[in-house]
Order: sequence, then C-alpha cells, then structure tokens
Amino acid sequence: MQNMQADQNLKHSVVKNASANVLRLAVSGIVALLLPPFLVRILPPETYGTWALVLQVTAYLAILDFGIQTAVARFVAHTGELNDAEQRDGITSTAFVLLAFAAVAGLIVVGILAWQLPNVFKAMPVPLHRGARIALLITGGSFALGLPFSVIHAIFIGQQRNKVPVGILTVNKLFMAVLVVLAAHRHSGIAAMGVAVGCANAFSYGASYFAWRTWAPDVRIRIELASRSYAKQIASYCAALAVWYLGMMMVSGLDLTIVGVFDYEAVAYYAVAVTLTNFVVQTQHAIFAAVLPASAVLNARGDSKRLGTWLVSSTRYGMLLLLAMAMPLILAGRFVLSMWVGRSYALHTSLIMQVLVVANVVRLSFLPYATLLLGMGEQRKVVMSPIAEGVTNLVASILGAWLFGAIGVALGTLIGSFVSVTIHFVHNMPRTTGINIDRYLLLREGLLRPLVCAVPFTLLLISQALSPGMESQLRMLLLGLSIVSTCYLLWNFGLIRADRQKFDDAFHA
Repeated sequence: MQNMQADQNLKHSVVKNASANVLRLAVSGIVALLLPPFLVRILPPETYGTWALVLQVTAYLAILDFGIQTAVARFVAHTGELNDAEQRDGITSTAFVLLAFAAVAGLIVVGILAWQLPNVFKAMPVPLHRGARIALLITGGSFALGLPFSVIHAIFIGQQRNKVPVGILTVNKLFMAVLVVLAAHRHSGIAAMGVAVGCANAFSYGASYFAWRTWAPDVRIRIELASRSYAKQIASYCAALAVWYLGMMMVSGLDLTIVGVFDYEAVAYYAVAVTLTNFVVQTQHAIFAAVLPASAVLNARGDSKRLGTWLVSSTRYGMLLLLAMAMPLILAGRFVLSMWVGRSYALHTSLIMQVLVVANVVRLSFLPYATLLLGMGEQRKVVMSPIAEGVTNLVASILGAWLFGAIGVALGTLIGSFVSVTIHFVHNMPRTTGINIDRYLLLREGLLRPLVCAVPFTLLLISQALSPGMESQLRMLLLGLSIVSTCYLLWNFGLIRADRQKFDDAFHA
C-alpha cells in the first residue's frame, strides 16, 4: 500500500512538472511564433537569415555544458531519495566550478567564431559582416557566462520543483522578445538585436541567483566543497551524455550552418522551417523532461518492472502527441506558413518544413526511452545511436546540400532519424538492464497503436498528392471524414481501456 502511494505521488510530481514545462514552452512557443512574422516583414531575407545564423552559431556553446546540467538534476534527485546532502552539495559545487571553466572556454570560442564568421559563410553580404560579428560576440558571450548558472536550474529540476526555473526562463524569453522587437522596429541593426539578447540573459542570471538564495538555501554551492572525486562521478555520468549531445548537435545544430555554407540564399527560409519544427521538438522535450528525476527515483528503488511499464505508456502518449502536432503541419503546411510569414516564405519553406516534421516524429518516438536512460544513468550503454545518427545526418546533409541545396539538408535529417530508431530497437534495448523491456509489446502498444490513428489523414495526404486539382467540395468532404475517422480510432484504439476510464472519471467528477 505504501509503495502504491509513493508511486502515485511520483506520478503526480511528473504531471505537475510536465505541466510547468509545458507552460514555459507555451510562452516560448508564442514568442518563437510571433517573432518571425514581425522580423521577416521588417528585415530583408539575407538580414533575417544572418540573424538566424548568429543565433545558431551561438547555440553551439551548449555543447560546453557536456551534459553537466542533466547530471546535476539526476544526482540531486538520486541523493534526495537517499537523503545524502553531503554528496548533493559536493556534486553541485563541483559542477559549478567545471562550468565556470567551460564559460571561459566559451568566451574564447566565441571570439574565434566572430573573427572567422565571414570566412565560414563566404556568401554573407559584406555590409552585414560587422553587425553579425558584434551580435555573435555579445549573444555568445552572454550565453557562455550563463553556463555556471545552469546548475541552479538543475537543482530545482532535481528537486522536482520545475516551476522555479520555468518561471525564470519564461520571463527571460518575454523580456528578450520585447527588446529584440524594439531593436528591429527601430532599424538599429543586428548588433543592437544582439545587445538585446545579452541584456535579457544577464537579467535571468540575476534572477537565478535570487531564486537559489531564496528557495534552495540549504543546497550549498561552495568552491571548497568541489573535489576530484565528485568531478570523476560527473565525468563518468557525462562521458556518454556528451557524446549524445555531440550527436544531437550534428543532427539539428549544424543543419542551418550547412545551408549557410552551400545555399546562403535559402538560410532565411530554412530558419523559418526549423522554427516551426522546433516547436514540435521542444514541446516533446519539455513534457518528457519531467520524467527524468522520476526515473532516477525508480532506479534508486531498483524497480525495473515499473520502469518498463512507464516506457510503454509514455511512448504511446508521446507518439499520440507527436501525431497531433505533426499532422496539421504536414497536411496544411503551405497554408499555415502563408498565414504566418506570408506567401513568399511559404512557397520556399513548406516542403522543407514537412520533411523536417516527419524526420522529428520518427526520431522523437524513442525520446521516452532515452529520457529514462538519462534518469537511470545508463546512457553510456547506448552511445552508438547518437553517434550513428549524427554521423549519418551530417554526411547525408552535406551531400544533400551539395546536390539539392536546402531540401537536401532536410532529407539528411530524415535519413538519420531512421538510423537512430533502428539502432535503439535492434541494438540498444536488448542491452538495457535497468528497464524490463518487452520490445514487441513496446512496438505494438507504444508505436503501432497510435500510428493506426494517423491512417485516415495519411490516406487524405496521398489522395491530395495524386489529385492536386481536386475540387474544393470533395476536398472538404474527405477532410471531414478523416477528422471523424481519426477521432473514432483515437478513442476506441489509440487509448487503452484504462485511459478511457480516466477520461470518464474526470468528466463525471
């Protein structure tokens, strides 16, 4: 009875923290969706593309985290379950020192990147060189200086109090958006937009420090508490995780850069496609980030059976969410883009976006499995998947960009996604010992069951492709039939009996 109550409390924490993450994502998504329509109508395509490249290059600094933030969240959750405050404080203090060194390295990297920026992107218009360099120095420098503050966010995540970092990051996004909009509206240039990002980041770092001193003063971060033994623990956890992050950077972080090198005129259009696609990706990551500390707790209890049950159910829910977000973008991509950024961008962007959406649905289908592994600390056993996906994506994207331009880069991402899920299913899962995995149950209940619900819309998409001149009345009739059929399949097949019972109980409560 006590275990059942503890499990219910754990599920409640996961739902609560997932809700907080979704709230942050909702605000971030609104900002991400509102900024491009404004910027593309003020900035010429080459200027908007250059700004997008600056932000993309800045994002490379995230690799200097080496997974330490995730490690701290996991160790805080694990030590909290074991009531080991000494190890918790030692881990957080050591992580802070390591990330301080990473921040210094980041500043050096930013300087080199700003210096070489025009040489990397040879097609970048000369009048934009100076502004792009200044923007990269300021935005990149501010992100580098923020690396140690990520430890504070990790503390609250590990304590399953996600609402604190969510609040800070939400305010940061809103403040940043307002400042960037003001800079663009006043035609102050890319450099001023970079200053806006730097100011917003500085504000969030101050807020993080205040939150730590106010709501988590029992967690000590002291240089004297750092030690080599704790650094070895962090390094042991992060060694494979850093490989994961490097692989993921090759999957999504280099795409826009590759487009900038091979097809600079398409950078703005590819950036718009990535913005919509990232909304799907970030939504899924925000929801399942809440599972990480919970899986660390279950792992500390040695409950491999419960972890296996969670894997199947979370994979099913995750796939249903992915399909709900992806199908409208695939079916009505050009219409959505036309309403969002205008017909010109929609014409150049829709196919790229559709390919990227499909690619991310494939690769994110195994996100619950990857998240459970991170919480359990077993990511080192499955490093082959991110390496294989990253290398495949990088090679295929470069070759695709050389042959076909921007769309070839998107196709490279699609090819890499299939490599990733295949290796997870065939190679990684049989070698995962901490989770009681029934692969065929996972395939049937976690993946195929939700995919059946997408059959009506898939048939509609095929009919539209085969009959582009279809009359509007027939098109609307088929759309209506698809919606009704999908709802029927979702309720009677996509959701299992326990899910339907929960909806009934909630409705009659």
